[in-house]
Amino acid sequence: MESPITFGAWLRQQRTLLRLTRAELARRVGCSVSALRKIEAGERRPSIQIAELIAASLGIAPAERAAVVRVARGEWSLDRLALLPAPIAGLRASAVASPQRNRLPAFTSPLIGRQPDVAELSRLLRDPHCRLLTLVGPGGIGKTRLALEAAAQVQDAFADGVYFVPLAPIRAIQLLIPVIADAIGFAFQSASALDPQAQLCSYLMEKQVLLLLDNLEQLVIAPGIEVLATLLAHAPQLTLLATARESLGLHAEWVFEVQGLPIPASHAAEGSEPHTAMALFLQCARQAQVGFQPAPADYPAIVRICRLVDGMPLAIELAAAWVRTLACAEIAHEIARGLDFLSLSAHDLPARHRSMRAVFDHSWQLLTADEQGLLGRLTLFRGGFGYAAAEAVAGATLAALAALVAKSLIRRSGAGRYDLHALIGQFAAEQLAQRPDEQAAGQARHGRYYLHMFSQADARLRSAEQQATLDELTDEMENFRAAWAWAVAHGAFGLIEPTLRTFAMLYDTRGWLQEGLDTLRRTIDALEAAHGPAPPDRANQIALGHLLIACAVPASRLGQYAQAQALLERSLSILRPINEPRVLLEAITFLGTVMELIGSYAPALVLYAEGLALATAIGDRWFAALCRTCQAGLLGITHALATPEQTHAQLQAVVADWRAIGDPRFTAFALNLLGWNAFTLGRYDQARAALEESVTLSRSVGDRWGLGFAERGLGIVAQARGDHAQAVAMLRTSLEILTELGARQDMARLCADLGHSLFALSNHAEAEQLWRTAVRLAASTSGTFIVLDALVGLASLAAQQGEHAHALALLLLVIDHPVSVQATRVHAARLRAELEAQLTPQQIAGAQAWRAATTLEAVVAELLR
Repeated sequence: MESPITFGAWLRQQRTLLRLTRAELARRVGCSVSALRKIEAGERRPSIQIAELIAASLGIAPAERAAVVRVARGEWSLDRLALLPAPIAGLRASAVASPQRNRLPAFTSPLIGRQPDVAELSRLLRDPHCRLLTLVGPGGIGKTRLALEAAAQVQDAFADGVYFVPLAPIRAIQLLIPVIADAIGFAFQSASALDPQAQLCSYLMEKQVLLLLDNLEQLVIAPGIEVLATLLAHAPQLTLLATARESLGLHAEWVFEVQGLPIPASHAAEGSEPHTAMALFLQCARQAQVGFQPAPADYPAIVRICRLVDGMPLAIELAAAWVRTLACAEIAHEIARGLDFLSLSAHDLPARHRSMRAVFDHSWQLLTADEQGLLGRLTLFRGGFGYAAAEAVAGATLAALAALVAKSLIRRSGAGRYDLHALIGQFAAEQLAQRPDEQAAGQARHGRYYLHMFSQADARLRSAEQQATLDELTDEMENFRAAWAWAVAHGAFGLIEPTLRTFAMLYDTRGWLQEGLDTLRRTIDALEAAHGPAPPDRANQIALGHLLIACAVPASRLGQYAQAQALLERSLSILRPINEPRVLLEAITFLGTVMELIGSYAPALVLYAEGLALATAIGDRWFAALCRTCQAGLLGITHALATPEQTHAQLQAVVADWRAIGDPRFTAFALNLLGWNAFTLGRYDQARAALEESVTLSRSVGDRWGLGFAERGLGIVAQARGDHAQAVAMLRTSLEILTELGARQDMARLCADLGHSLFALSNHAEAEQLWRTAVRLAASTSGTFIVLDALVGLASLAAQQGEHAHALALLLLVIDHPVSVQATRVHAARLRAELEAQLTPQQIAGAQAWRAATTLEAVVAELLR
């Protein structure tokens, strides 16, 4: 046959070889006979879509169709087509007599971390009701590999075959039927009165077949995807397994969302890699560098790599390829710096899979301009977001969010919450950064939205809604941190100030003390750098005063009492002159707490009384209850102005106040105090009941502080009953909790308590060690009353060792000291009576003389040597 000299001549030649009339080919392609005549005559060039349809209709292999398109468009010369094989005879037959069954690509490596997914997909594919199953997920998540594994597992269920249909190069829905036919070895009959779709339906009608339609996403956005529903309707034993970056939107569709591989929870993950993202990294690393063996120090870096890419298999593969060049920690660092690092020049990977940028650029190009803009703005969020936030900050609608979820570009991460895959977020954030004005405006909306949210949460945080509010705020912490940073950077301290009550309560309840302290210190520094230590305007005066108060809360929790006192006194000096009672009330009350903790009981009572009067005057019910609670608790310690019975009545009243307010955390706090008071009255059953309820309430809101204090109280009750083994268990639990929180003074108190029970159990060596630790910790945190309690323990140890005079001298020091709390004095007085009964008058006089000549500071210094 004469060689053609134009694309049109070549087209006529191919049509002749296939014995197709011009009308038949035009029908297959979906164009008019007139248009096809002009293409064959060289009067016009086909569009890309028509050229693709022509190539498919002529039976050109999928890998060779691009060449036909380029020649048809005049981009390549005709000689590029000379290498293409002539149409095979099978294309002129009505069907292939014996098609090869189970045409699945061979696996080159084992599938890792997907065993539960494979089992679930296999179950679904065997379910006769599930006939269209779509695996959705972002590019690189491993949909194809997972689908192939699942298809291989169910081959026995499809008597007429399991076939792989690669659709990545296909851009026109009209090509879907020809490509499916090509994959299963079916040839259309040119003389048939039926169109290709009807012929394929007829062929599949009686066959039990599974078709794996891979990479359907580019066909979903165009009309015509319902052709799959037609196939299913006409072929009742046909099952379709599809992979796509978005669901197909068909009624019969079952959607399976493919997630990243599981990531080990611990950074010390050596030995924990089976069935996780780490296992895939190690497998790929050993392919890249035979013999690769991570050192123990590499495991945390590998876990970080897996987290940075959210367990995405393609990203892990691209990252692992770098082990020939970089250490694992360096790989993690480069991934955090930018997306372009994740690339590979492997020639056997499709171009779209050689870099994560190519993967995401492909998805990006499938979006509308509005969807691109919205996805960029959604990268302003940190740690997920709800619909209301997306609407306010990014201008999202539910329909738009649903569309991005369907396209696997954002994820539903919980009830009403969404988030972005880390790498998708990195890519989309780059696109937003190319529009700096839009980015800056979005950051401002984001900052204002979350600061307002936290400022409005205070009332709910101090009510019966506390637990739900704590959970809600905890979910939004990454957004809040970003909003706070934006406000500091832009000097918007007036937006920060209304959030400070919420900030203090949340950080204190969750035990985020050091982070809170560091954040508040930096913010104070920024405000003073902008406006000086004495801001001239009222708004920044209030903001500075309130920041100082908020900073004092974690400082005092961490035992930094001198610093907390200085912060609160400075706050008072700012707030008293400007008459801001709402904030002034906090400074007064918290300074009272600090004074109590350092043993300055009289000033603390004065401050609590002032705080109560101010809270009552401005109608702040919550702070009024707090001041009454602190008053009653301090009176219960000192017995200075009230009997234990009177204090008990006051504490019952404040528990009732907190129950009426509905705040579970501070109800637990008041129950703690009530339990201690009942204990001093010898009402151990009442004490235990109050403390056990406190434990329950503290656990319900995740309050580690309250839990630690209640466990201590239960330990002291067990101690008083003589059950020292149980006391040790409870006190150790309390010590563990408060050590985690970094509460040095409370740790000192627990060490002293534990020493008493261990001494009673004859574990004298550990008891002495704990009492000395208590002295050291308490001395460093102004906890004089704890030092005195530990001295009672050391006195009992000295007496047990026969040093009776020295023991008596220590007890006299404790009893005489003004900071000794009532329980410590009672314990010391009882031991004193026992010792004096055993000593001579001369020995007693010697102990008294030593006491008169010695100070507590000298004793502590001696113990700390």
